Amino acid sequence: MKNVFNDFYQGYDDWYQTTVGQFVAEQEAQTLDALLQPQSEQKILEIGCGTGHFTLEMVQKGCRITGIDQAPKMLQQAQTKLSAYSKQVQLQIMDAQKLAYADNQFDSVFSMATLEFITDPQVAYHQMYRVVKPGGTIVLGTIQKGSAWADFYESPACRGTAYEYAHFLTLKQIQNWDPQHFASAQQCLFLPPNLSESEYNITNEKNAQKNNSIGGFVCLKFRKSAAN
Repeated sequence: MKNVFNDFYQGYDDWYQTTVGQFVAEQEAQTLDALLQPQSEQKILEIGCGTGHFTLEMVQKGCRITGIDQAPKMLQQAQTKLSAYSKQVQLQIMDAQKLAYADNQFDSVFSMATLEFITDPQVAYHQMYRVVKPGGTIVLGTIQKGSAWADFYESPACRGTAYEYAHFLTLKQIQNWDPQHFASAQQCLFLPPNLSESEYNITNEKNAQKNNSIGGFVCLKFRKSAAN
């Protein structure tokens, strides 16, 4: 697994301050919440926490988060961002394919825009399944292969960025990792990239969804068997 974001950490959060970045982040967060349904005091593992963008949202809901990433410089930024929640958050450098946790440790596990950068994401999924408690939930959020967003990130326009190292997957490919425990999926970002800022709004998003079956971002929910 290449430590991509240790090279591309600078300015990572700046995009979230733009109009487009805020819209994208809101859509992704709503999709994650709909499937994960985080509850106060839940013990949750985040795979690929980066600078702590989604981590912060979870701790603000009262969750207790363990966040892992392989990029020390990203984790340093996350540590600063989450300093007010130090009792709720534990951040560690770790490979998602080799989780150093015992079985059945977490109420839920989630990963957002990380699978794309893991050498063998299916191995990482099985590690997530191992460490989540029986009856627990795993939510995988990823840029969807075949969407306008994936096409853009695969284009020459994104050479020299972290996305040059990304490998995108379809909803069906991920679902097929574990069809027995697949529960549901939800998509978002039906609007394509490179529109004018004023075009990124919920009305246009809903209209785009009517004409497009592939969202730029998809979250898949898996549930571990209650008796495992």
